[in-house]
Amino acid sequence: MGNFLLSLGMVLQKRNVSWLDAGRGWRRFASPAFAGWLAGFVLMNLVTVFNYLALLGLPANLVSALIGSSVAFTALLTALVLKRPPDRREVLWSTLLFAALAFAGLRGGRPGRSIDLGALVAFLALPLILGGVLLVWRQRRPQRRGRGLAVLLAAVSGSLGGYMVLPMRAVQIVSGPDILAWFGTPYLYFYLAAGASSFVLLQLAYKDGELAAVSPAYYGIQVLWPALASYAVLGTAFDPLQVGGLALVALSVWMIAKGR
Repeated sequence: MGNFLLSLGMVLQKRNVSWLDAGRGWRRFASPAFAGWLAGFVLMNLVTVFNYLALLGLPANLVSALIGSSVAFTALLTALVLKRPPDRREVLWSTLLFAALAFAGLRGGRPGRSIDLGALVAFLALPLILGGVLLVWRQRRPQRRGRGLAVLLAAVSGSLGGYMVLPMRAVQIVSGPDILAWFGTPYLYFYLAAGASSFVLLQLAYKDGELAAVSPAYYGIQVLWPALASYAVLGTAFDPLQVGGLALVALSVWMIAKGR
């Protein structure tokens, strides 16, 4: 449910990203495009509630893999909103995607209870550093903007977006449902830093490249990065069959998005 709303929000943002060039000052905020973009922003952020609840009963690598369902939802919503109908290839890979998610989920696994702070910091720092390098490159070499840079920005954005399930789980372990206690942990700020950075990079990727170029990198890395990180950060037990299912999810995500 959360990932369906996330997909709808992303499609609305892509459709209305033109508000960024709608003029200077307050005029851009009065445009219809801004209203549509803002609606997309609100829907995208509702996924946080759903992910929090899912992490109470599922391991982080599975919750992050479920984010991959967004690419199938996006294909459907793109057909409805952006008037790009799905083809047989997308239907086939979407079916395989949901089958792989079901298989990975049936393998079970409990949410991890340990936290490796060093690993948690490392898996946040690496994409942040790479994102900073890309932003400097984008600013100093405007002639290089385009599909290639958009894909790199989307990949870094996806890794940061997927990473967010890890500090969210860490907050649950340390503070439980006590919201005030969340502010006393570093994990909440890791979560916010990853979310804000992912958001900014994704907007720039949207601006520099088409959805067909941005989606594969964004969704694919969003599944793979936290799945890999969960073994180091939360001590998730290695299950070869489940890992195979997660790899199939990532492949399906790539093939669906690549086809668009």
